[in-house]
Formats: sequence, C-alpha cells, structure tokens
Amino acid sequence: MPSILWITHRDISSDLTRTSRLGIANELEKRGHSIIWMSPTESIGHFVFRSKRLGFGHKSFTRSIRKSISKIESPDIAIVEWTAIEGSYHELHQRSIPWIIMDRSPPTSRGIAGKIQQHQYQKAWKIARKFSIGAAIKSKFHINSTHNIPYVIVPGGVDCSTFDFDRKVRNTPNLMYLGSISKVRELERLVHMGLEIKFVGSGDAVERLRSLGAQVDNPCSSKEVPFILSQADIGLLHLPNRSEWRGASPLKVSEYAAAGMCVISSDVSGLSEFKHEEWLTLVPLGDDSGFLSATNDLIQSGMDEIRRKGELAKKWAIQNRDWSVCVNDLEKFIIDSLN
Repeated sequence: MPSILWITHRDISSDLTRTSRLGIANELEKRGHSIIWMSPTESIGHFVFRSKRLGFGHKSFTRSIRKSISKIESPDIAIVEWTAIEGSYHELHQRSIPWIIMDRSPPTSRGIAGKIQQHQYQKAWKIARKFSIGAAIKSKFHINSTHNIPYVIVPGGVDCSTFDFDRKVRNTPNLMYLGSISKVRELERLVHMGLEIKFVGSGDAVERLRSLGAQVDNPCSSKEVPFILSQADIGLLHLPNRSEWRGASPLKVSEYAAAGMCVISSDVSGLSEFKHEEWLTLVPLGDDSGFLSATNDLIQSGMDEIRRKGELAKKWAIQNRDWSVCVNDLEKFIIDSLN
C-alpha cells in the first residue's frame, strides 16, 4: 500500500479541527496505507513551524515547509491542504511526487485578514489546477466549473462504533451546541431566541455568551464527544447568512446523528441532499425566526417522536457518515492514480 505524506497547518495533537484529519488518516491506516505527517506538531512526523503571531502564520509556515520538504524521503503520494501548497508544490513537482489538494476549511475570517486569506486560497487553487492530480473536498460547493480538476468528496465523518452510550429517558429534550464558539459563528443569536441550550466548546466568543447568561462548558476531547452528546436529544447548528458558510459540510451534524440526536441546522451544501430525512430539519442561513420555529415544533412533537427520529439519525450516520464509508472514494482515487 502507498505511503502518503499529509501536510497540514493544524496541530494534530491539540487543534479542535483535527478530528476529521485523524478520522481520514486512521481509516486509511486501517486499510494498510502509511501516513507521514508534516505539521506544526512537534511529537508527530515532520515538524514545520507556523507562527501564532497575527499576520505571520502563513508566511512562516510556507517558509518552514520549503526548508523541510527537501530533506524528507519521497512518499508515493501527498495530500496537501490548501494552506500548505505554496510552500510544497515546487519540491513535489521537482521530484515527480503526485499530490492532491485537500480543502476542508476555506477561509471564514472577515475584514483585512479575510481578504488576505482569500488571496492565499485562490492562489493555492490556481497552483493546484496546474500541478496537482486532483482534489479532495468536503462538498461540491468547493468546486466550480472553472476549476477543471478531478475531485472526490470526503464529507465530515465519524467512527460510529464509539457512539454506543445508552440515552437516558427524559421527559423534555435537552438542546446542545458542540463545536467552535467563535465570533464569526454569531452564536449569541441562539441565546437571544430564549432557548435553553448547553454550549460545549472554546473560542473568542465564550465570554460573550456567558455574559448573556448562556451555559458554556469547556471543550471536551474527541474521545469524550460520544458521551457528552448522549446527554442531549437535539443538536443545533445555526450559521450566519454569509457566503463562506454556504459550502459547509459540518462534522458536528454527523456527530449529532451518530449519537442518535435530532438535528436542526442551517441549510448548507453538504446537507442539502439529505433534506428529506425525518431527523433533520434545515433552515435557511441566518433565518432566526425560522430556526426558532423549527426548534419549538420539534420540542412540541414530544419525546417519543424525538427518540424515534433519533434512532433514524443513528442508522443514517452508520450508512452515510462512518469513516469506513466516507474514505472509500479518496482511497480509490489514490490507488487508481498510482497504477
């Protein structure tokens, strides 16, 4: 089986977004592939430096990759996240190492930082169209007709075997949001709806939510997620009406479903094809009144109905979002590319 170099700007020992990366990598390793990491993680694989100083992250990361990649043994193929393309593509091309652009997180920042990131993002895709063998993306939203590049979709998945906690019988449903609590997600809008929600996570909006009276618990490890979610019945994901969220394929919805929860979520491209599932209610991005109405309707349907739909969610997750399913197309693309 091929050796795969995976270059990411994320610290895969502690970053909150590492879950999908590790899920994909672990499934590939189960199938006999070897993963070699290059990341800002000192304890794993090849370390590359990425400054945490505002405005210096991308430049320092690019420079560090260029220094490090020339010294490593050639893999059979590389998975390169868009943030790492500028620093790696030249050496990969010089050594005739085939590589795939991995796009799991397009820029979501606003203001000057957002404009800079968008420029870097567009530059990465321009390089990928010329030098890569294809792309691995979260949803079709990340590919448009002008990209002219082979691609496979790798949605946010879960290891469904870990979601085996018994759900307590409750008279009224518990509502939960688990994930990044950042200002760009505008989660205070959920608080203003007057719903009793437990938030679990970290980010620059935690104190803001707490000042509004919301219950915000500290983030949990990925191993703790199944147990934490077993304590709730309805998972919420309400996103602002901004273009960068339209292409989301949220991992948290997969986790909610695997835990046997009903889900009320903003309507994003990664979920649209499942809009007729009974356990899933989709609401237009930024539609506060529609989101509140959908939540109240589900609560009023009663716990028996909520539990019934939750069981359907669990079955859906096993069939559609277990990593054993999500990684199939990517593995086939890798193997076919090397034959």
